Amino acid sequence: MYFCFMTILDFLNLVKAELENIYEGSEANALASHLLQERLGYSFSELRMKELEVIDEELTGILVNDLTRLKKSEPVQYVLGYTWFNEMRIEVSKDVLIPRPETEELIAFIQDYPLTADANLLDIGTGSGCIALALKQAFPDATVYGVDVSEGALQVAQRNSELLQLPVKWLKWDVLNEPMPAIPLPAFDVIVSNPPYICMNEFSTLHSNVTGFEPHLALFVPDDEPLLFYRYIAAFAKRQLKPGGFLWFEINREYAEHVAALLEEELFEDVRIYRDLAANDRFVSAVKG
Repeated sequence: MYFCFMTILDFLNLVKAELENIYEGSEANALASHLLQERLGYSFSELRMKELEVIDEELTGILVNDLTRLKKSEPVQYVLGYTWFNEMRIEVSKDVLIPRPETEELIAFIQDYPLTADANLLDIGTGSGCIALALKQAFPDATVYGVDVSEGALQVAQRNSELLQLPVKWLKWDVLNEPMPAIPLPAFDVIVSNPPYICMNEFSTLHSNVTGFEPHLALFVPDDEPLLFYRYIAAFAKRQLKPGGFLWFEINREYAEHVAALLEEELFEDVRIYRDLAANDRFVSAVKG
């Protein structure tokens, strides 16, 4: 039953009750709290202190519509239309993957390396643009490029670039099927990619809020080619990185050693595997000799 006038506590309890068959209790609680914090502009502690505050009628209507979408397993980030990444508000749509916290860890690793003011950086498979924009934020004097095969994704990335006032050069490019973009590209100091890396045989292990809403183009690779994108990107990086330039990948934790071996076969140097905060093998870096 929905109420004309609900308190914050009423809505928190309503969301938990409606979502208990879709998400585990703790996850339903977190979703309810996150949604209200974003819609009301409250911190977690403020939300708890104001549990008996009545939500106005207009916002109640918005929240009830939000809940209807959440009950269909739609991710809360798509319901809101944005998420937070590296302290930046990033717009998202169903044309792009939702940025993950572990990708923020990748940015932290890259930030540890000093770059010259005239450095050139490239993000392959940019999606929402979150990696490229975070790199531009970290290295404001550098020239940053972001490429993607999806026109819809590039439109989202461009919008984020404008909203955040972080200029990035966006290019449409299918790394698997097309030659390099027609415009002249510089030699890069850093090439980074979080490409599709989930094998199709893992489909059934994923929550419906991923498989039912996020773009499969950006998620999945064939079971018989788990390193498909790494192979193509590594070949491109051999040509386009400066000597001493860095290649960074986010990876499927099951294939860390395979990606590292591929890069060593391609004669990259100082190949390293890094774990994320959950102790999963998640990133690989290499240096062009």
